[in-house]
Amino acid sequence: MILTFLYGICSVMMVILLYFNVSRYLHILQQTFYHLSDFFHSFTISKAYRIKMYDMILFGLMFFNLFVNHIWLKYGLLIFYGIVEIFSIQNTLQNKGKEKKKFNITFRVKVIYTFYFILTILMFVPFFMIRDITYLSILLSILSIYKVSSMVLVVFSHLLSLPIIVVENNRYIKEAKRIIQDHHDLKVIGITGSYGKTSTKNIINGILSEKYHTVMTPQSYNTTLGVTKTIRENIKPYTEVFVCEMGASRVGDIKEICKIVKPDISAITSIGPQHLSTFKKMENIIKEKFEIVKMAKEDSIAVLNVDNETINHNYLKYTENKKVLKYSLDSYTDYYVENIQMNENGSSFDVIIHQERIPIETKLLGKHNIYNILCAIMIAKYLGMENEEIRRAVKKIKPVEHRLELKYMGNILTLDDSFNSNPEGSKMALECLLTFQDKYKVLVTPGMVELGSKEKELNQKLGEYATKCDFVILVGEKTTMDIKIGMDKKDYQNYIMVESIHEAFDELTHIKMEHENLIALIENDLPDCYL
Repeated sequence: MILTFLYGICSVMMVILLYFNVSRYLHILQQTFYHLSDFFHSFTISKAYRIKMYDMILFGLMFFNLFVNHIWLKYGLLIFYGIVEIFSIQNTLQNKGKEKKKFNITFRVKVIYTFYFILTILMFVPFFMIRDITYLSILLSILSIYKVSSMVLVVFSHLLSLPIIVVENNRYIKEAKRIIQDHHDLKVIGITGSYGKTSTKNIINGILSEKYHTVMTPQSYNTTLGVTKTIRENIKPYTEVFVCEMGASRVGDIKEICKIVKPDISAITSIGPQHLSTFKKMENIIKEKFEIVKMAKEDSIAVLNVDNETINHNYLKYTENKKVLKYSLDSYTDYYVENIQMNENGSSFDVIIHQERIPIETKLLGKHNIYNILCAIMIAKYLGMENEEIRRAVKKIKPVEHRLELKYMGNILTLDDSFNSNPEGSKMALECLLTFQDKYKVLVTPGMVELGSKEKELNQKLGEYATKCDFVILVGEKTTMDIKIGMDKKDYQNYIMVESIHEAFDELTHIKMEHENLIALIENDLPDCYL
């Protein structure tokens, strides 16, 4: 009786331990857009999934229990096993930390959870049927490697859910297509790019909403289902403009979105080496980004940032029979800028359009935001907005959270560019940091990920460029080793390596004591799946 009770307690706590780990892994699967290759890739970097000493103790206790016949020793092992389970549950919750990207309990997540609970019940059913303690001991031994068994449960639950999800997703997509097709007067602006697309989307929406009733894809809802959800929930008969961000983590993503919503205006902000782990080569990324132009309406226009070398060298191949508007910071394009000035309060510059000059003031910082605003102004002018309407709207635009946002964290002045990082964006963020000439400039970064075979090279280049800062704090040895190599090439010594962003802020606090005029650039904050 006592033995059965102890086994019951251990089983209940194991189910709880598995649930917390499954929830975390399911969150990661959601962040990797349910692509198993990306999901497994996160395990090669993250510290959270490494097997630790207490994980081995948990397995060892139950495995050893299989061969023990002495009843009191068995009691002792099971009690100790339960204590380690409690410690493991506590440790799992502590390591989870604060979510950077909210775990959305969608229909898909509910279906996966359902299959997970079914699988869990099925594992324990044989014990209740045959009442065999040996079976339960073997089962608990296997489940004791809970970081692996949780992952296996998530993967199997995901695979079992696919038929249901495919049917349901097709229903949602058909509904979204019908809404768009029935809305004859709706202007659709499609935006894509390796970086800058989310900020540009927000700026375009901010300017156009001064005159039109607009809807935009919220946050980073730039996948097929994110766009579908936005259309179904937010597009109304009176909506005049739909600003649609289109993301791509693999070949075919943009084409899939454009089959639902064909743009009247297609904007490409940049093309660079991002998601190379799935795209494999730059040619695939280039072709994928230009799908937004290829799949647009017959009489659409393409708005292109030709200061981006990849766009400039390739756009003629992909824009045949399309009207193209080019922008840059130089005077050889349709729209360009002059008299750029930046300080702690924001930026000012003049936009030049066919000899017409529009003076612009904005709270936004960084050269990349000037590109984003320029793109938005071109689209606003094309849709008939007046200069004064545009100037008034740009002045109101607030910095997007975690995208080169100037703010105080505690008593430390920071440029928060932590949403993500890419080679071009990180360089522009550093350039923005370097404009604060009277400040002690510190870079805090965990490096860049998802760059495939170029990850090592690009992180080394970031390290070389980072030597222009007064001090560098590297977060995490594994992801920043290549940045360190880049800094070593320049014989740069003013850096320190820490294990977490919390330690990084402790270091900043110490540096602040010596340098009151400190400003810190927080460049990239690895997604939950890499922590």
